[in-house]
Amino acid sequence: MDEEALFALVNEAVMYAKERLERGDILAPFAMILHDNGNIESLSSQAENFDTAYEDLVLQLRQSVKDDPSISALSIVTRVTIPEQYDAATPNGLRVHLEERHKRGNKIGARFLYVPYQLYKNSQTDALTLQLHTPIPVSFPPEIFV
Repeated sequence: MDEEALFALVNEAVMYAKERLERGDILAPFAMILHDNGNIESLSSQAENFDTAYEDLVLQLRQSVKDDPSISALSIVTRVTIPEQYDAATPNGLRVHLEERHKRGNKIGARFLYVPYQLYKNSQTDALTLQLHTPIPVSFPPEIFV
């Protein structure tokens, strides 16, 4: 797997979430898919209930990776409270669920990247600015490329 392409996938996902939060939008879970040719595709949940959107994306992606062998990696991004055990700069964060096809079958072949953030509001312009902090990686067994 091309590490630059994987970085581009994660960066595009985090920057999209950042833009949404700075606009004051509600950030529903979403996915981004990296294909072998380097193209990145986005995917939204079909769930009507916000609480089930993440699981809906997991199910959609499991089917997609079975049907499309050109999918080399994927990410699911959701807004979370970062667990205290990770000693983040702030409890507010994005969780990027990252999996790669070539790590399928590895005991710890997937990762969560917890990206702590702080949202600031300019008192004169009401503009929102999001400050991202250093991501916290957490490895776990793959759930989508199984």
